[in-house]
Amino acid sequence: MKISNDASTDWQRMGFTDPYWAVLTDEKFRASRITDSARREFFQTGEEHLDSIIQRIRDRLGPDFAPSRALDFGCGVGRVLIPLARRYPGALGVDVADSMLAEARKNILEQGIVAELALGDDALSKVKGTFDFIHSYIVLQHIPRARGEKIVAGLLERLRPDGVAALHLTYSLGLPTAKKLFRWARLRAPFVGRGWNVLKKRPASTPYIEVYEYDLASLFEILRSHSCAEVYATLTDHGGVKGVFLFCRKAPMT
Repeated sequence: MKISNDASTDWQRMGFTDPYWAVLTDEKFRASRITDSARREFFQTGEEHLDSIIQRIRDRLGPDFAPSRALDFGCGVGRVLIPLARRYPGALGVDVADSMLAEARKNILEQGIVAELALGDDALSKVKGTFDFIHSYIVLQHIPRARGEKIVAGLLERLRPDGVAALHLTYSLGLPTAKKLFRWARLRAPFVGRGWNVLKKRPASTPYIEVYEYDLASLFEILRSHSCAEVYATLTDHGGVKGVFLFCRKAPMT
């Protein structure tokens, strides 16, 4: 994934052609087959996800958690942003793809929700102000480590004292040698990816989205350097791709 404002990026293309499947890769969310029922199910997963995140924060970091301004980094079509904005005022969704933001904007209007949207880049240059809550799930894993660490630091700089961040990252792809070779081939030989897509009965042009490993020691150092010493973590495993959901509270202002 390239975090840029280049309209030729894979995420930009997927936002135009298959935005819901690009967020949750279940065939029922394909643009060619998504139904009203499946679309409602898609957004219900966002409601359930946010409910679980809020409960974990209240259980582990503060029972009175009630942010006044929240940010969803990598908001896509608004799956989590919409329930976030429904619960808390001043919600902002950030995404690298104009096409995803356009779909999010339609969904926000359709559901009568008030939320801001901003185009993302490495410097978070369109993200103004600070936040009580910053969330990102199954997003940073698609950004190369050095750039992702810079973004994490930028997000934490925008977290208010006593604010909470919930950030998901991957630390081990867990791939056997054969899958590593196939992954290498797909990334470097376009015909391999096209052939695989055809075999899987997907459009031949469907992009291959890379997943990257992060170093946990580096992540914890970033948290420490941004006054986030209070940390709670849960482990994730998506088909052998191992990750960690980090919940952290920034120290209050002294």
